[in-house]
Amino acid sequence: MARLGKCFVNVATVVMTLVLILPSSSYAATYYVGDQDGWTYDVDFDSWVAGKTFYVGDVLVFIYDNTQHNVFSVDANGYNTCSTNKYYGSYASGNDQITLTAAGNWYFICSYHCDYASQKVAITAYSS
Repeated sequence: MARLGKCFVNVATVVMTLVLILPSSSYAATYYVGDQDGWTYDVDFDSWVAGKTFYVGDVLVFIYDNTQHNVFSVDANGYNTCSTNKYYGSYASGNDQITLTAAGNWYFICSYHCDYASQKVAITAYSS
């Protein structure tokens, strides 16, 4: 009987470990920035973000014509002033996937259209 109890404790430990580990990886969402319109200056990105909750591990996919647009990851100042800072990252493939790796504010701009067409998006990622 003691052996059966020990087995139950081991199984329970494994199940609890899986319950704690799996949600962080299995609930990661993929968001296509701008939905069907993609990453372009014709999208109201404030409206696109509204109603969405982003978490660490979620993936942002930027789809765009790379001869017309790009994606720069910037800080709040870069977002507000439309200035690029390559230290945070620049992307130009036209199909960029960026994983939100930390909780906090994330800012992305198109260096061609940020200042006059407001092609930029601010996202807050939360811990899961």
